[in-house]
Amino acid sequence: MSLVRLAAPSLAVLAATLLCALPWGSAGELKVVPPLLPYAVIHLAAERYGNRLPDWLVFLAGFATDVVGQGPLGFWALIYLCGYTMVRSATIARRPGAIGSIAFFAATIVCLGLMQWSVASIYYMRAAETMPLAIASGAALTIYALLVAMFPAGPVDYVRVNDRLERGL
Repeated sequence: MSLVRLAAPSLAVLAATLLCALPWGSAGELKVVPPLLPYAVIHLAAERYGNRLPDWLVFLAGFATDVVGQGPLGFWALIYLCGYTMVRSATIARRPGAIGSIAFFAATIVCLGLMQWSVASIYYMRAAETMPLAIASGAALTIYALLVAMFPAGPVDYVRVNDRLERGL
């Protein structure tokens, strides 16, 4: 396997993070949409390419999003890592089709939206607004559906969550 094919998921996440870092000048309610673009790429790469996407790169993508967005450090890193963990633990025994993949992303983005709301509510010490999160979740679902349509699925590298236990440490 060529080096480019091995590094393609990581390069895609880096490109999405850099695209998210551009100053788009989003309005108040739409400021939450660009940080979910890297998560859509992370979800697709983790679902399709298994272990080729390292978890430290997911953390760095979230941390870079935090730094560029001038928000609380660790917020997007936590969201990205939780979503990445959900994808890795749920894609072990299933071969995702396009519709199944979009449905799984929708379930994941709802969970992450609830997590974003609860962490933001704790951070601001009041209930965060839900409408920006709902708009961002809908936009992320649309972006993910476009990504699935643009990049058809090839062979899937299944993820092993407990590979150390199977190898015997």
